[in-house]
Amino acid sequence: MRQNNTYKLGLLVLALMMILAGCSSTKNGNNRNEPAAANNPANGQDAAAPAGSDAPDAPEELPQVELSWYYGTSQQQPDQQAVEDAVNQYLKDNTDLNATVKLKPVDFGSYDQKLNVSISSGEPIDIVWTTASWLLKYNENVKKGAFLALDDLLPKYAPKTFNDMMPARFWEDVKADTDGKIYAVPSYQVAATAFGFVFQKRFTDKYNFDTTQVKSLEDLEPFLETLKKNEPDVIPFAFQAGNNGPQDPALKDYSGGITYNPDDPYKNIDKLATPQYKSYLELMHSWYEKGYIYQDLATVKDWNQLLAKGNVAVITDVTFKPGGDVSYPSKNGGNEVVMQRIAEPQFTGVTATMNAISNTSKNPERALMLLELVNNDKELYKLLSYGIKGKHYEEVDGVYKPLENSGYAPNIDWVFGNQFNGLVRENQPADVFEQTKKLNEEAAVPPLSGFHFNDSDLKTESAAVSAVNAEYKVPLETGTVDPAEMLPKYLEALKKAGYDKIQAAINQQLADWVAKNGK
Repeated sequence: MRQNNTYKLGLLVLALMMILAGCSSTKNGNNRNEPAAANNPANGQDAAAPAGSDAPDAPEELPQVELSWYYGTSQQQPDQQAVEDAVNQYLKDNTDLNATVKLKPVDFGSYDQKLNVSISSGEPIDIVWTTASWLLKYNENVKKGAFLALDDLLPKYAPKTFNDMMPARFWEDVKADTDGKIYAVPSYQVAATAFGFVFQKRFTDKYNFDTTQVKSLEDLEPFLETLKKNEPDVIPFAFQAGNNGPQDPALKDYSGGITYNPDDPYKNIDKLATPQYKSYLELMHSWYEKGYIYQDLATVKDWNQLLAKGNVAVITDVTFKPGGDVSYPSKNGGNEVVMQRIAEPQFTGVTATMNAISNTSKNPERALMLLELVNNDKELYKLLSYGIKGKHYEEVDGVYKPLENSGYAPNIDWVFGNQFNGLVRENQPADVFEQTKKLNEEAAVPPLSGFHFNDSDLKTESAAVSAVNAEYKVPLETGTVDPAEMLPKYLEALKKAGYDKIQAAINQQLADWVAKNGK
């Protein structure tokens, strides 16, 4: 009798183990107990278990929890609740997360104010969207203690995101200035840029102009002269004020207003006082006087409106991201374009948009598991980004087609997570994601990558310098004013505003960063 009971008990245990094993895997292959898939130099851990180690215990069902996720949005969506309900139903039906999520979109214009109040009050928050230098600045909030360090949690609760989403070296860019730890998960997207020009093809064809011979700003002049003489209704050259600048190989620009010499990269150069900057301003002013540059460029309020008229022959592009050329006709009066890059791609970082775990989260592991799903489960990512398929959008051969008046089209897929899980937009090349990944991985990584200037102790000086820039920078860089007269006034005004103090602080922080990182 005892043997028979033992046999039945064994069968029952075996059946339960099989059921648990089946339930533990999601339909898309994500498993909350899955170890890191590969050895990652960023975490120094081996993927394989040591020889002779015991097998892991069968997974237990996680207790039900509710998570909150704050993020920025351009505008509130009428069908926000319907999408949230669909997300939670998907999590229930397709994953073993055993959690629901309250989506908390906040308008970009009030995001900082709202979240700063929530963080200061100690409000329990699970996931919070953050950026390097735009809204809810990453390093400033790390310094305040607002975010949770994820170094120990990522390999365990988000192994695919940590090991497979992007090259391991890119995680160096996410490490905080204060202690070199990781406090957020990047929304991986284009992470490299280059500078160049965009030509309307009708004019390059008409005048047989070989754009491939344009290697510098100065090489544009013969073409601009031709346009000025022969196309009276056309603006030869225009650009977004503030986004154009000298492309001198002796100097390199880095984020945060830092310029360095490649031969001595760990020292910031005051670019505004360099001969290269002066020469650039002089060239712009001469072009302005010759009528090559749009005469009202310094006062343009809406760049897209100017471009939409379709009569600007040459403009600049500071990104040169794959598929960029196919997006121009729709915003350039329907005119086809030819693009010519004059600078090599440079890695610009992955911290433009990220999601952190709040230090007040009661379920940080589960919150990170949710981010693991969003960054690896394409259906969940598309649900957050585009809404409900058939109700808010259609997918035709991998192309996203929003439905008119659908009630959900936030156009903020770069907020939620890994953008390579999404859909190609209309007119983009079918392999745009592959091209973008290739660009990211082949771009040169600046020697200053990972350094972020913290101006939190220089708010007064930064505000004063911003005011001076607003008065002088655009008129000078659009060629509207004579640099012989206005550049000395600009530099003197900057000095009075505390610009030298900021430059000194950049160099001090650079020196500390170099020493700390053994550069």
